Amino acid sequence: MGKISSSDKSTDVDMTYNERRFAAQGQYAESIFQTSLGDMEASIKALEGVLEIDPDYAPAIMSMGTVEYQRQRRVRGKGLLFSLVSLPASAVDGGESDLADIIDTAGDFLIQAGYYADGLELYRAAAMRFPDHAALHQGVGCCAGHEGRHDEAIAASKAALALDPENQKYVNDLGWSLFEADLLVEARQVLKRAVAMDPSDDLARENLRYCNEALADGT
Repeated sequence: MGKISSSDKSTDVDMTYNERRFAAQGQYAESIFQTSLGDMEASIKALEGVLEIDPDYAPAIMSMGTVEYQRQRRVRGKGLLFSLVSLPASAVDGGESDLADIIDTAGDFLIQAGYYADGLELYRAAAMRFPDHAALHQGVGCCAGHEGRHDEAIAASKAALALDPENQKYVNDLGWSLFEADLLVEARQVLKRAVAMDPSDDLARENLRYCNEALADGT
C-alpha cells in the first residue's frame, strides 16, 4: 500500500480490513459448499485459506478446530477452539453475542465428541468472559455433570436459569443435575416443573420417571 496521510489513514485501514473480511467470508462459504459436496480435502484447504487471509475470523477458527479434533490432532484443535475466548468482538460480524454463540457451538462439538474435560475448560473460560450468556453456563453444567462435578453442575444450571427463567430445557438440566447429585426430592420438584412446562418433552418425562423410581427404591 502506498504512502498515506494522517487525514486518510483511517479510511484506508478500514477499507483494507473490510476487503480482507469480505474475502474471508467468501472463502469460508466455499468451505461450507465443499463440505456439502462431501469433498473434505477441498473444504479443509478452503478453511486454511480463510485463516491465511484473516487469522482472527472466528467461524473459520471454530471449524478448523473441530476438524483438527477429528483428525486426532487434539492439541492443535484445543488451541484453536480455546483461542476463540480471547478474540476481539470484531472477529465475528455480529459482535460479542455472535462470538459467544460460536464458542457455544465449539463446546457442543466437544460434548458430542465426548471431550467433556476440554468442554468444561472451554465453557468455564467463556462463561467468565460472557457472564450474561445463559447457554455458556448450561454448557458448564453439562460438562461438569459428565465429569462428576455435581456441585458445579448445579450451580451452573442455576446460573443459566437465573438468566433465562422460562427456558424449559434449562429447568430439565437443573433437575437432572440435582438427580445426579442424589438430591432426589428437590430433583423431582424441578423435573415436575420441566414436564409441566412442556409435556411433549420425552427427555424431561424420562428423567422424572428415573427420579420417581429412585425415590421409590429408597423408601
